[in-house]
Amino acid sequence: MEVEQYITREETELSPAVVVTTVLLIAVFAVGLLVQLVGTAL
Repeated sequence: MEVEQYITREETELSPAVVVTTVLLIAVFAVGLLVQLVGTAL
């Protein structure tokens, strides 16, 4: 039980960092796509 509680706590503590990192990666990907589309259109 102690190990499961530790893992659950670790996941809870890491979740915000994982969410922020994922959002940043998606944002960078979206910006890259927009830049490519604009470059292609021009």
